[in-house]
Amino acid sequence: MLLLLVVSAGVPLALRAQISRVPRPSADASTLATDLDATEQRLYEASRRSPRDPAARAALGEWLASRGQLRSGAVLLEEARLFGGDANAIAARLAHLYTWLRDWPSLAALPASGLNAGERTRAIALADRTTSVTGADTTVLPFAPLEIGRLGRVPLVLGTDTVWSEVDPQEEGIVLPGLGRGAGLVEILDADRRGPLGIIRECAIGDLVLRNVPVRVDPSLSADRARVGFDVFTWLAPTVDAQAGTVTLRRAGHVGERPGATALPLLLGFPGVRLAPRPGEPPVPITSPAGRATLRGHPWTVDVRRGVIWLDAAR
Repeated sequence: MLLLLVVSAGVPLALRAQISRVPRPSADASTLATDLDATEQRLYEASRRSPRDPAARAALGEWLASRGQLRSGAVLLEEARLFGGDANAIAARLAHLYTWLRDWPSLAALPASGLNAGERTRAIALADRTTSVTGADTTVLPFAPLEIGRLGRVPLVLGTDTVWSEVDPQEEGIVLPGLGRGAGLVEILDADRRGPLGIIRECAIGDLVLRNVPVRVDPSLSADRARVGFDVFTWLAPTVDAQAGTVTLRRAGHVGERPGATALPLLLGFPGVRLAPRPGEPPVPITSPAGRATLRGHPWTVDVRRGVIWLDAAR
């Protein structure tokens, strides 16, 4: 029960009210893995018993999305809306899932999404393009860990301009400090209350080239700072070795199971990321002291498709 409540904490209130009506799994399982499995099994069972109940459909979709099954979660939320679920609340969640999936046509066509005019303009522009990554199979680049706020810094290259960018679990896309960075490679389309919105036509992280990535300009950032959203970071299946000061990124965006590594469950909050570090204890934010302590001393790999962070043996 606690795990499901934590996952739904960032859900719009109307959708949370629907989810709250779904029977909760027992919280007295002996291990955390059993808790996660029991949660999923109970939600599947509720949806099976009432296949056209929007609350059951939405709850299962939310859960699967939080565990990294983004496409399956989106499909179930779409079905919940068709079955009479709260269109505004469900669309607000789908907007995040489509962003993580880089499914710009679906985002642009999403009704009642709550996108502002600038976000909708950008989604429409991206729907006519392909967001892609090309380059080497893997690339290793510097990673400067941060102990407060974000996870660490990586060098982001726009043309001849390099900006150290903070990996931020609360962000989506890329946030730049001003239009002077990457001049000619950043296409500004509109603006909202937080600043100009647009598309980065091309940028590089190590030996990987990213094209057509959503960008926001934050004038409050100093000229030497930028942010990389967790959706962009995990797109490249990163392995962080904080002690070595490096991160390995993968063009294919996925990794196999890692023999000898521990699979640490993660839960995506859209925004935010939580880890479930110990059996029977509630998940904690990845940037919290408890979250950082769990990762400290281990090379760690984000495997969104399996809903885990792989922890290699401590050094």
